[in-house]
Amino acid sequence: MHLEVVRVESLKEHEETLPHVADSLALEFKNWAHLQNPIIVEENHIVLDGNHRTFVFKKLGFRYISVCRIDYFSDHVGLRYWFRLLTGIESADALRRVVRDLGGALSPVVGREELAARLKANPLAGGLELGDFRAVLTFPHVPPDAVSAYQAMEVFQQRILQKGAEMQYVPCQSMSDQGFCAQLEKNTLVVWTPHITKDMVVEAAGKGLVFTPKATRHLVSARPINVNVPVRWFRENVSLKEINERFDDFLGNKIMRRFPAGQVINGRYYGEEVFVFYDRKPPGP
Repeated sequence: MHLEVVRVESLKEHEETLPHVADSLALEFKNWAHLQNPIIVEENHIVLDGNHRTFVFKKLGFRYISVCRIDYFSDHVGLRYWFRLLTGIESADALRRVVRDLGGALSPVVGREELAARLKANPLAGGLELGDFRAVLTFPHVPPDAVSAYQAMEVFQQRILQKGAEMQYVPCQSMSDQGFCAQLEKNTLVVWTPHITKDMVVEAAGKGLVFTPKATRHLVSARPINVNVPVRWFRENVSLKEINERFDDFLGNKIMRRFPAGQVINGRYYGEEVFVFYDRKPPGP
């Protein structure tokens, strides 16, 4: 884990942003005096956590931003996914009609375990679960790459939303929680998203391609918080070397404390270790 300041233009977002989140964040940044937490990037400056902040910094014309650079392919960095819950679904037949209209194909399966196994074997496929109906969803006409696979699933879910459904994002591991699954209503569709890999993320970002919003969930082993870098620094017309020297001095005047996973800090739960930065107290009289 390495903290530094980089040029905003050097960062490569791997996901599209949600417009309402980006707009809200842009308004907040205009009133912020400090950037509380660095964004998480891998060695080639692909943004793993902080796509919306990166997008807003570019939009507002900032030169620099603070980052935490990690080893993406370390076993300590996990890659998970966001599934979609769509409520108000009429029936499985209605889903079949939408899939047919979009040129997709459904392969029915028996049980959630078989669905999970089939998707693991074909990471570019999606899955549908509505009550007792479960099926693997593919789009044979779509190019066999991860970005295209997610785009096809996005088109499918948008078509469902146009019919009056409502959607929310849920972590993929929710589907292994029996209590969560038991609460799902019969008219709630679970969309299992493609199981992309780290290699797929790096390949896409290297080509300048981005996934649809809420494609990945990156789990890091540790996270720095409360660094609180003055936002005005990131607008200054200084060299990268100069701002990093200033940033190093800034960190040198902080105290860092390490806390185990499972902490609630500033109202947020952290499932990973956290390194919390505090200002050193000035010496007493």
